[in-house]
Amino acid sequence: MKIAASVLSAGLYAAALILFLTGAKKRAALDRDASVPSLFSPREYGWVLMLCCGSLAVHMGVISGVRLFSGSNTTLADTFRIYAELDSQQYLDIARVGYTVASENGTILELVFFPGYPLVVRLLMLVFPEGLSGYLAAWIPFLMAGMVLYRLFRLDYEKDKSLRLLLWICLFPGAMFFSTPMSESLFLLTAAGAFYLARTRRWFAAGICGFLASFTRLPGVLLAIPLGIELLEQYAGNLRANRKELIRNGSCLLLLPLAVCIYLGINRAVTGDPLAFLQYQREHWGQRIDWFFKTAAMQTDYAVHSWTDDPHDFWALWLPNLLVGYGSLILMLLRGRKLRLPEGSWFFTYFAVCYGTTWLLSGPRYMTVFFPMAVLVEEAPLSKWTKAILLGTCTIAYTVFFARRWNVW
Repeated sequence: MKIAASVLSAGLYAAALILFLTGAKKRAALDRDASVPSLFSPREYGWVLMLCCGSLAVHMGVISGVRLFSGSNTTLADTFRIYAELDSQQYLDIARVGYTVASENGTILELVFFPGYPLVVRLLMLVFPEGLSGYLAAWIPFLMAGMVLYRLFRLDYEKDKSLRLLLWICLFPGAMFFSTPMSESLFLLTAAGAFYLARTRRWFAAGICGFLASFTRLPGVLLAIPLGIELLEQYAGNLRANRKELIRNGSCLLLLPLAVCIYLGINRAVTGDPLAFLQYQREHWGQRIDWFFKTAAMQTDYAVHSWTDDPHDFWALWLPNLLVGYGSLILMLLRGRKLRLPEGSWFFTYFAVCYGTTWLLSGPRYMTVFFPMAVLVEEAPLSKWTKAILLGTCTIAYTVFFARRWNVW
């Protein structure tokens, strides 16, 4: 079973990559010039805000409702304390006192969490209480990300389709994490911002957004690959004549690894070892980078055993991870040619790295912030109502599992 799972995962990835590369020239020829940003009416932004606010309200409502009616707590404040059981508490500790909290045997486990989101929380704490700041640091970036994503989608699609793409993001199973005091919303905002600004040829601003994405989560540095391809595509017509401009704009992408270097400097300042976070990840969470198809084998093995031994883990943990992992590859195989070359290249690097994390428990959360998935869902060979019902059912179920404190991470 494990071997079959590995072969299937690797085979889907390889087939999707081959089909995607064979259509690269055709897609590049069809790319639209996005040098001038489009203007949108206030009504369009109103729809975007309604959609994003509705998503936050639904997820928070489901979580609160399940907790209240299950007798787990009696107040809304008690409901919010559920997030202290996740990584939220570590982020808030960093925002409050920095990387100085010895968590276990004198080790500072908070070092595995990047400083971007805690920094935003810290800034908000100058005005708001700590608990509220944690939520605002997730809610505000999510609303802003909705605006940026809508503008990005509108470069290629009409209004109705762009709003529908945003709806798919709000309906992804891991979308509930956009309402929690964690870094997903900020990463979505900065990654989308980097893509949008690169598409509209504002490369220094794109580099700043890429820096912030890399400062928020380690996979942010992978944006250097699709942004680099975007840059080369924009100057593909006459590289020699625009050599100086190409070099100047390309140098902006150096801001992405700079963010990681600063994070490594924090590790060294706190522990004396710039790679201390890797040791903590390996020793405490059992995580290191490996082949993504080994993750499929591990998850399949645990899913088979949990089917009878622990049904809660089967439905809330292993099955969602497998469905999202294989589902992403199948969608990329079937509809990957609908993605532009930069977005497609990001899929293959992002998926390989994120799903290549050993002992992976958070596949749905990782893929939710990969916004080009919305295009793959939109192009899936199903009616829009069928897709809405399927995704809506999955996200409500996943949110209920989370509220019941089954193993949803």
